[in-house]
Amino acid sequence: MLSHNLNLKIFIQELVSFLLIGIISLFSVSRIIEFNTASSQAIQMISWWQFLLAFGVGTAVILGLIRIMHGGLFLRIFFLLALFSGTLITLNIFLSNVWSLIFSLFLITVYSFYPYVWFHDLILILTLPGIAAVLGVSLSPYTAAILLIFMSIYDYIAVYKTKHMVKMAKAMIAGRAIFAMIYPEHWHGFKMRVNEAHPGEGFMMLGTGDFVFPIIMATSAYAVSAAAAWTVLAVSLLGLLLMHLTFSLQKVRRPMPALPPLAAFAIIGFIIAIF
Repeated sequence: MLSHNLNLKIFIQELVSFLLIGIISLFSVSRIIEFNTASSQAIQMISWWQFLLAFGVGTAVILGLIRIMHGGLFLRIFFLLALFSGTLITLNIFLSNVWSLIFSLFLITVYSFYPYVWFHDLILILTLPGIAAVLGVSLSPYTAAILLIFMSIYDYIAVYKTKHMVKMAKAMIAGRAIFAMIYPEHWHGFKMRVNEAHPGEGFMMLGTGDFVFPIIMATSAYAVSAAAAWTVLAVSLLGLLLMHLTFSLQKVRRPMPALPPLAAFAIIGFIIAIF
C-alpha cells in the first residue's frame, strides 16, 4: 500500500529522465567549453535581468496568443518548432550542422505522425540538454542561483495564487503541445498517444522548466569545475525526491509547484561544491 501511495514506478521514471537530461547536459557544456577554448571564442554572458525580461515577455506573448487564438493549431506549431530547435541545438553540439539538421527534421516529422508517450519523452530528453547547456554556459553560477530563486517564487505564485500556470498547462494539453515529461503509472501507458494522457488519470506530468532550471545551475557550475557541476546534479536528486514525496503524499492530489525543492537543492549542491 505504501509503495502504491508513493508511486515508486513514477519516481524511477523521474529519476532516470532527470539523470539522462543532466548527464547529457554536462557532457554538452564540456564540449561547448572545449570548442570555445580551442577556437579562442569568448562566450557571450547573460545577466539575470536579461533572462527574466526575455522570460517575462515570452510568457506574456504565449498567454496572449492562447487567449486570442484559443490554443489549438498555434500551440501545436509552436511546440513542434520548440522541439525542433532544442533537438537541433543538442545534436549540433556532437554532430555536424548537416547531420544535426537531418536527424532533427526526421525525429520531429516522425513525432508529428506518431505522438506516442514514449517517443514524446525521448524527444524531450534530446531537446532539453542543449537548452540547459547553452544557457548554463552563458550564466555565471551566482546569476543562475539568483534566477532559480526568482523562478521558484514565480512558480509558487503562478500555481497557487494567479493559477495562470495551471490554465496554461490545461490549454497546452488540450492543444497536444505538452511541455512536460509524461509518466504513466503503468508501463503500457508508454504505448498510448499523447492526447490520451491526462494528469490524474493514470499519468503524471513534470514540466520541462522543472528539469531545465536545476540543470542550468549544474551546467553554470562547470565554470568553477567539472566536480562542482556533477555535485550540483547529484544533490539536485534529493530535491527531486522531496518533490516527489511532497506530491505523492498529498491527501488531495492537485497541481503543485515542483521547482522550489529542486532549485533549493541545486543551490545547496553548489554551496557544497565551492566550500
